[in-house]
Amino acid sequence: MQKKILVVNGHPYEKSYVTALFKTFVSNIDTDKFELKTLDLGKMNFDPVLRFGYSEKMKPDQDIELSQQLLIWADHIVFFYPVWWASMPSLLKGWFDRVLTPGFANNMNGLKIIKHLKGRTAQLFLTSDAPALYQRLIPNSPVKLMSKYILGFCGIKVVQSHILGKATLSNSEKARKKFMEKVVQSAIRFK
Repeated sequence: MQKKILVVNGHPYEKSYVTALFKTFVSNIDTDKFELKTLDLGKMNFDPVLRFGYSEKMKPDQDIELSQQLLIWADHIVFFYPVWWASMPSLLKGWFDRVLTPGFANNMNGLKIIKHLKGRTAQLFLTSDAPALYQRLIPNSPVKLMSKYILGFCGIKVVQSHILGKATLSNSEKARKKFMEKVVQSAIRFK
């Protein structure tokens, strides 16, 4: 049985370096060995604003329903996104708000979290203007936010995280190429 991989691009801009990383990973996965599906959030038409909080349901949305179906389908999810203001772009945060709803992703039973997406793993590829080490060490770091408080609350285990720090500095071309190669090798060696 082929492992099912979902790759999510959380950058809104089609010509971004992060989108190039996303496309590179997708083009280097061996589709003879793995089933592959993608979500490019910048090309989708969902409303990323949770208009009523969780007080009322929003009207059905094809992109949100597809996203939920693909999360159920996937064995492994790979996320690509930049770190903006020590977090993720609002598009990706809004996608999480809309997709990982109570009852679908988890439920609370008192202080106990019932995690509905257990058994899935995830991998993170992030870019940041700050040094990578800084992004790992700050309180509520972007990796910790995803690993523990977003995906972790749903039962998805982050097994790898990669951060390209100082991503937009003019002297980072060599670092960008090296990180791109890391993405290629990660896709090629995927098990």
